[in-house]
Amino acid sequence: MSFFYSIFGLLILLGILVTFHEWGHYWVAKKLGVKAARFSVGFGKPFWSKYNKEGVEFAVAPIPLGGYVKFVDEQEGNVSEQDLPFAFNRAPVWKRILIVLAGPAANFLLAILLYAGVYMMGIAVSKPFVSEVAPNTLAAQAQFPKNSEILAVNGVAVKQLEDVVFALVDEIGNDEPVAIEIKPVNQPRQTVYLDVKNWKEPAQGTVFDSLGLSFGAYKVAPVIGYVQPDSAADKAGLQAEDRILSIDGKPIAWWSEISESLLDNYDKAVAIEIERDGSTQTLMTRPALSVRGDQKYGVLGVSVKDMPFNTIQYGFFESLQKGTEQTWLMMERIVSFLGKLFTGKLSIKNLGGPVGIAQGAGQMVQAGMVAFLLYLAMISVNLGFVNLLPIPMLDGGHLMYYLAELVRGKPVSEKIMELGMRIGIILLLTIMAIALYNDINRI
Repeated sequence: MSFFYSIFGLLILLGILVTFHEWGHYWVAKKLGVKAARFSVGFGKPFWSKYNKEGVEFAVAPIPLGGYVKFVDEQEGNVSEQDLPFAFNRAPVWKRILIVLAGPAANFLLAILLYAGVYMMGIAVSKPFVSEVAPNTLAAQAQFPKNSEILAVNGVAVKQLEDVVFALVDEIGNDEPVAIEIKPVNQPRQTVYLDVKNWKEPAQGTVFDSLGLSFGAYKVAPVIGYVQPDSAADKAGLQAEDRILSIDGKPIAWWSEISESLLDNYDKAVAIEIERDGSTQTLMTRPALSVRGDQKYGVLGVSVKDMPFNTIQYGFFESLQKGTEQTWLMMERIVSFLGKLFTGKLSIKNLGGPVGIAQGAGQMVQAGMVAFLLYLAMISVNLGFVNLLPIPMLDGGHLMYYLAELVRGKPVSEKIMELGMRIGIILLLTIMAIALYNDINRI
């Protein structure tokens, strides 16, 4: 099933991203008077195609690792007399630059819209929670307490694990200690300082293994936040702010243990020991019946005071602003990541490829629509940015040639372009091979 979800998620992901990217090229070209001959999602011989009234072939091909827009171009083949004014190669260089930029720009726009849409709908994200701290690590040296919620990194508030991961990776190689504001369970807020000067990637595991932080499910103190009227808890006299100490003699340390202690404890007298205003007392209640699958539970009718998630929701215009900010932030993080790869602060084994993307897509499909949309937005930013890299065969490679033409006043020679194409193929195949090797190793 995981394999099925991965393939399904990857096809949906690439289908949307490639279509949007190529539509950017196509739409801008059409507006600038450059004619397209084919719009293809996927590579290879099309298994479906259809022509519009302008004679453009829209096709779907079997190799779903990309797509392309083939423009009317004398360098690509014969062009009819009537189409010569609309040929790509005859368009002014500024038009060709805009057409090339339109693909990555479409990916960035898609990311902004996806983030904005999710923010308008509102999402609940798990709080970033450190469940364990490994001994003899940087976190242990900083006396970082386990079972702590991370609230901010260097003064910037974080609401989910993704925020923490990116914020900490940005600090790799920096000389200044990282100030992390945390709230250990049942303790007041405090700040710990991680000295990351010597934070390096280990020979095995991830960079966070060397840091010493293990993230896990948020552990909530068993403090009642709300009591449902006429519920078993209400009839027993339980109140908001009561801390549950034990149920039927079984000690309760975390909220999650309450449901475990009520397994098969329904419609019978149950003793609940609580702490209220500094003193303890025992109340008797008769939990109601709740059936979850094959299990029968007792239900008290209470909800937790400290929710294990944060809610993110904004209005229309604020969502667009936040979506733009998040997209820009993702681009800055990609630049930082690539910079640390080139300087050796991060090893090349952190590169991921299509297998890793497929696994992530499959997991996000199973996690729900919101998770998948956020993942789609993140990959869209990455796709747009990677396409801007000055590598021949990518949009950035074409842009490099057109900028050179703009400066020189004449096109780059075909010999140079052919050499660049060969170099580009070698670079792309090398990067893909490394990324695929890393993906297989992770599996």
